[in-house]
Amino acid sequence: MCGIVGYIGDGSAAPAILDGLRALEYRGYDSAGLAVLTAEGLSVRRRAGRIDDLALLIDDELMSSAIGIGHTRWATHGAVTDNNAHPHADASGRLVIVHNGMTDNVTELRAELLADGHRFASETDTEVIAHLIGIQRDAGASLTDAVGRTLRRLAGAHSVLALAADEPDLLVGGRVGSAGGLVVGHGSSEAFLASDLPAVVRHTRNLQVVEAGETVTLRTDGAEFQDLNSRPRHRRLFSVPWGPMAAAKAGHRHFMHKEIHEQPETLADTIRPRVTLDPAELRLHDFQLPVDAKAVDRAVIVASGSSNFAGMVGARYLRDLARIPASAEVASEFAYAPGPLSDRTLIVAISQSGATADVLLAVERARDAGAPVVALVNTVGSELTRTADATLNLHAGPEISVAATKTFVSQLGALYLLACHVGEQRNILPADQLARRLADIAHAPLAVARALEIEPQIEDLARRFHDAVNFLYMGRGLAHAIALEGALKLKEISYIHAEGFAAGELKHGPIALVSPDMPVVAVALNDELRAKTLNAVAQTRSRNGRVILVATEGDDLEDGIADEVIIVPGTPSLIAPITSVIPLQLFAYHIAVWLGVDVDQPRNLAKSVTVE
Repeated sequence: MCGIVGYIGDGSAAPAILDGLRALEYRGYDSAGLAVLTAEGLSVRRRAGRIDDLALLIDDELMSSAIGIGHTRWATHGAVTDNNAHPHADASGRLVIVHNGMTDNVTELRAELLADGHRFASETDTEVIAHLIGIQRDAGASLTDAVGRTLRRLAGAHSVLALAADEPDLLVGGRVGSAGGLVVGHGSSEAFLASDLPAVVRHTRNLQVVEAGETVTLRTDGAEFQDLNSRPRHRRLFSVPWGPMAAAKAGHRHFMHKEIHEQPETLADTIRPRVTLDPAELRLHDFQLPVDAKAVDRAVIVASGSSNFAGMVGARYLRDLARIPASAEVASEFAYAPGPLSDRTLIVAISQSGATADVLLAVERARDAGAPVVALVNTVGSELTRTADATLNLHAGPEISVAATKTFVSQLGALYLLACHVGEQRNILPADQLARRLADIAHAPLAVARALEIEPQIEDLARRFHDAVNFLYMGRGLAHAIALEGALKLKEISYIHAEGFAAGELKHGPIALVSPDMPVVAVALNDELRAKTLNAVAQTRSRNGRVILVATEGDDLEDGIADEVIIVPGTPSLIAPITSVIPLQLFAYHIAVWLGVDVDQPRNLAKSVTVE
């Protein structure tokens, strides 16, 4: 949810913190703040609004400091105000903290502190945590021990970063539960602590991860880890393969536009290292199925948002290519009603960040039942990769825009490879069939590149349809999930209401909404359900509905079948979801541009949902 950054070194802390906060603004942008330690003591600046509003408050006094912490907020407890912006201080004002998470027992803790005479200047749970740390410090604890002891009292999932005036040569971070991550970056005579990699990799690729249930004491020359009971821990140093240029817009107006156009390359990066065509082999060098594929009696894919729609397609892949009963479940629902699980149930958990709280909780439930877990993630070293039994990395690079595009397509590619792997292991795909399936996915990046060539048509459609206030999206089979994803994209970044549904359900309710004022986007793949989808299109048109039809190259379409027809490249039916989602991404993007909304950082949304 929120983004936190810490800096200690021989440089100026404030610019480094602002730089890190800008890299994390996708995690929260309601308000921002920072605190640095100067010769006169702690100096705090906070402002509701964007990072640039905070930057206006930075003066020469702050520029002289070489240690500090910062925060960009996605509001949970308390309204969006200057007072509720982080950092927050303890009762003495001698220490400040920034915080990502949501305290489930804040009411009891606040009441306890109020009874002891504490007073609060904000509505946040973060200020309560600061006061609790301060109490431990007043009792003689070091800053590190005080953070650890306080985290043990908090219900929920949290990441905290603390700075104290009387311990001027260190920063302390801590984690409990699954509230996103904390990574330490080691530079030359400087060190960084942040909630996500983009804030760190612009300075260094040498990283350590703070695990749940740990604190880290960060100095210029190194980091010391311990558990919440002050017992030492060791954390390995690792490197990430991509640097700061991967996060640049590269001439595009928005990150989302850049990331849509990166999809041929990022899909190839997901596939290329793992597939050869001569000879035809699937080489998952970085992955091993954690269970005998022949022993699996069913699979459940758990995910949230766009990843859940990718999971719907993935479940079909597993059914068709591996002949395993498979379903996709919303992670937040599965976590509290998982149904019967066993060591023969394969759980596939999808999260681009690897930090989605609902997915992590669902995985915890599955592991408690003994089910093996495979993770599909895009973030090296994330919480999910350390929880799962095996990980299939997307290798899509950083995705900055809140709305998922390239990670969605890479998830489809990875799920296809996983299904082929399981099918091969179960002897469902003999060599000739596997070769054909691998050739199909190997050619998918080229088909995506061709799909992007229709952007001028999509931009024109957006110009003509951007004044609609409601949309319907429909599809059948694999296209159902793509219709749901298209509707979600439109909602996320344009704030236009859009409803996705299975086209076969048209006559079971949605047809009542059909009118000239409610455009219908229909996705008709070139598969066994194409004729039935086109029948739903005809029924919509007969009731004066305006239809935008996404169809496949080579389709024999009747003249006038739809008001607008978008043609995507022809592909084998299981690859078609990958190409058919491209025009829906572009359509949502260009409508949002026409409406003048903030495409990359839509209101009320954060890139990583790290609390329930």
